[in-house]
Amino acid sequence: MRTAITALFMLALTVPAIGKTRAATGPDEKAIRRVVQQQDDARNRGDWKALGQLFTEDADQQTSAGDWRRGRTEIEKGVAQTMGTVYKGGKYATKVERVQMVAPGVALADGAFEISNIGGGTRRGQTTYVLVKSGDQWRIAATRSMVPTPAGVTPPR
Repeated sequence: MRTAITALFMLALTVPAIGKTRAATGPDEKAIRRVVQQQDDARNRGDWKALGQLFTEDADQQTSAGDWRRGRTEIEKGVAQTMGTVYKGGKYATKVERVQMVAPGVALADGAFEISNIGGGTRRGQTTYVLVKSGDQWRIAATRSMVPTPAGVTPPR
């Protein structure tokens, strides 16, 4: 009973904060953008452990191909496998267009991604990161990437 009351109280305190999103500024915005850049750099170097350290232990990632990876270890393995096969030789770049605080210590970073130098072409899409702050460290808790398709029936795979 005490746990339920505590949870209800915490929810009541959190809901107003979630409803008031604001653009991130200053040190938090810079740190969040840096984490996304470090992810691109680690991916391009093939440093899967460094990439994994940018994620929370229980992070999840949904790729633009529809793969869903759950947990830091699965993310490391999945990115390594994809970058070693389908996107071998590819260079990953993310342009963060907006960083928004959704609650204290929780941010969304939205932007565009590009994987160039793959099979003579480039893959482009949109991505969203959910980042959480623990102490003074920002980490990625979730990513969602998509490649836009025209409105209407989804083309067959």
